[in-house]
This record gives sequence, C-alpha cells and structure tokens, in this order.
Amino acid sequence: MNSYIIITGGRVDLQSLKGIMDRHMGDYSEDHMDDSTVIAVDKGLEVCNKIGIVPDVIVGDFDSASSVVVGVYRKMADKKGSIKFIDLDTHKDFTDTHVALIYAMDNGATDIYIAGATGTRMDHTMANIGLLKECADRRVNAYIEDDHNVITMIAGSATVDRIEGFDYVSLIPYGGSVADVTLKGFEYNVEDFTFDIGDSRGVSNTISADSARIEFEDGYMIVIYSRD
Repeated sequence: MNSYIIITGGRVDLQSLKGIMDRHMGDYSEDHMDDSTVIAVDKGLEVCNKIGIVPDVIVGDFDSASSVVVGVYRKMADKKGSIKFIDLDTHKDFTDTHVALIYAMDNGATDIYIAGATGTRMDHTMANIGLLKECADRRVNAYIEDDHNVITMIAGSATVDRIEGFDYVSLIPYGGSVADVTLKGFEYNVEDFTFDIGDSRGVSNTISADSARIEFEDGYMIVIYSRD
C-alpha cells in the first residue's frame, strides 16, 4: 500500500487532523513517516507547521500561505534536501490541490487522504469533491476528511466498511443518474433501483454490520460518511 496524505488550504480543525494522521499514519513524527507521503498544499503548510509535520512535498503558488512559514520550509528544504517544492504560477487552469492529487497518483498512490478540502469556500469544496472522480477512474482510493465527514467516490460496485464515529452513510449520484443499484447490508436496502440527480433517497442510511455492499455497473456515486 502506498498512502499519501494531502493537507490543503481549507478549514482544518487541528484536533481532527491529528485524528486523521493517527488513523492513517500512526506515529507521524519526522522519524516515522516511511509508510506515507505527506503533501502540503499552499496554506496547508501553515497547518503542518502548527502540529509539527515536516511534509515530503510542498505544492502551491503560495498566494495564501504565510511567506514567513514558506521561507522557513524553503530553508529546511535547502538544508535537508528531502523536501520537494513544486512552485506553481498564480495564473493557471487548475487548482493547487488538483496538482497535488495528480502528483500523488502519478507517483503510485493507492490510497489518498485529503484534509482541508472543505470549508467556507463552497466552490473549492465542490471542485475538490469533483476531483475524486479522477481518482475513481484510476482505481485509487481517495477520501476527503474533516471533523464531520469522510467523502469518497466509486465508479462501479464496491464494499464499504463502517467507520467508527461516522454513523450515517449517504449515496449521491455524480454526473447523472445511476441505474440498477443494489444495496446490501444497509438499514435501507434496495434492488435494481435508480438514483437520480436531485433525489434525496440516498441520504442518511446506515451500515447494519461491519461492512455493506453497493452494486452497480455504470456511473459514479459519491459516498459520504457523516456525523452531527
């Protein structure tokens, strides 16, 4: 397994981020990060600085990150030689987070966990959820995580596991209706059902046991684990 954690510039609750790091990295001190690669994206570098994470890769045009913090990590990169900076132009056709995601997949990521992809900028939040489609197309497991949600996207049948503390599971079609859907192992199961755009039928289900099954052949489904 080749795991990447991307910390980007949206709203990040520091305690929740520590929980994400604990779930996916265990001991995330500098000497114990061999199993995962950490990418800081622009203002996400400030979050890394606050909780003592030294990222492997730093991506951005740095229009929102503190110039002081960026300068500290540039000096660290020059000294250590193990931190890679990917500097981007402020005028471009893609977001910094998109670049980080492509970098992770091009470097063999099998699992990607993204913090800071949600927040007050709804345009960024929706765009970041849309980026999960590219991960689904490339059969990479990718998750957007914050203190109330874990969001992924699937392209075809999948087994979904219960996540402790996130009791609700919602299924929302992406890019068009998803036909012939069968749900097994949920509180509310369906067989050969069509989930249409604009229909709330898939909201607030729960997994009955440790895992459940979502079966369909064509289309994309956003899977949202959530808690109040």
